Amino acid sequence: FSFFIMASVPSRRTGLPRAPHCGRCGGAWAKAPRPRARPRVRAEKGGAAKGKTLWCETTDEGTILEALKQGVDTFLFDVQSEYDRKEADKWLQACRKKLDAGAGDAGEVKALFREEDQIVDVQQSLPAAKFFHVSGPGDAAALSEHVAQSEGNETFIVAFGSGDPDEGAGSDVWKIIPAESLVALKGSATKVLAVASSSAEAQTMLSILEAGMDGVVLQTEQQQDVIEVAQALKATRREALSEASVTEIVYEGLGDRACVDLCENLKPGEGMLVGSFSRGLFLVHSECEESAYINSRPFRVNAGPVHSYVLMPNNRTAYLSELKAGDEVLVVDPQGGTRVCTLGRVKIEHRPLVKISAKLSSGDTIVCHLQNAETVKLLCGRTENSPGHGGTWEAVPVNELQIGSKVLVFEQHGARHTGIAVEEQITER
Repeated sequence: FSFFIMASVPSRRTGLPRAPHCGRCGGAWAKAPRPRARPRVRAEKGGAAKGKTLWCETTDEGTILEALKQGVDTFLFDVQSEYDRKEADKWLQACRKKLDAGAGDAGEVKALFREEDQIVDVQQSLPAAKFFHVSGPGDAAALSEHVAQSEGNETFIVAFGSGDPDEGAGSDVWKIIPAESLVALKGSATKVLAVASSSAEAQTMLSILEAGMDGVVLQTEQQQDVIEVAQALKATRREALSEASVTEIVYEGLGDRACVDLCENLKPGEGMLVGSFSRGLFLVHSECEESAYINSRPFRVNAGPVHSYVLMPNNRTAYLSELKAGDEVLVVDPQGGTRVCTLGRVKIEHRPLVKISAKLSSGDTIVCHLQNAETVKLLCGRTENSPGHGGTWEAVPVNELQIGSKVLVFEQHGARHTGIAVEEQITER
């Protein structure tokens, strides 16, 4: 995904940073400069997580350094003169060197510059984006017309609001409908980014009408805001699934199993990665399919007993016993595609269990325990990369599994400490 952080640079005469200015919005982004504040800079990183773009606005050097740690490689400065451009580039390189000196690796970085209401790559003499301010229905209608008539390969930055810095959070609600209209109107080659003042607002804009805005401009002085939005985008990455061959099916006793009920419905093929060993997790299907004995519950994954690991966003794991209402969990499809969903509740009840063992291609054996019920299913079949199978899959009830059945699993190496992957020797059996 891409990152941008907007910045002003010190005035040649005063040495104080100039406040950002937007001709189109009449200075809606402008903030009073603080003495000795660092330049305000916008940075971009190549690559994409499902095509999403993150732009950030800050005067805090620590936030800039955090953006570099997240992989930012291109920065845009809000400057006009050749002198200020040189000063901005010096500051950018100094931040990069500071990160490198601290055992980080910012890699190569480059600077983009702002000319009036456009962001320009000076080296290529090409505009990178246009800015619009929307404070009411008239502005929204005008912008919608611009977006609808876009010929593609254009980027629009949209600031919703009056430009009043004291505007309360309660005024955010009205932004949703015009934002939804923009998402519906734009073509696939046109990008629309919304200005957001918090991590929560940014994540709302990124999920509007499910597809969401193409990205956000995050206005913040807090490193944590940048981290949270960046990690939310990273959480939509594709996980590499593989096949394991079932070697043993044992119906053994009772246990406290956890049903994970989400705040939204899952699609056929989607589920969660769970297992008894952290090195190998099974893709457990949701209860979205109809049964002869019970109605479908497409919001539910019957994920197994409370000791089981479950893969979470940002490559973390948790025990099912730790999950609670309001947590964000990772949903995975048979091709390894992921998305983040909010947990509505966890139901823990005493139920009969089945132990399923499966052998990886490496010869290692992994295990999962699940409730012994026809509504509990594992994803079986071939992965997308398997020759000649086209990524076909089938959700098979645990009581219909057979020795030799091919189940989809997620393999990982090393150990886990408080859910975080660590490199150390560990034995699970």
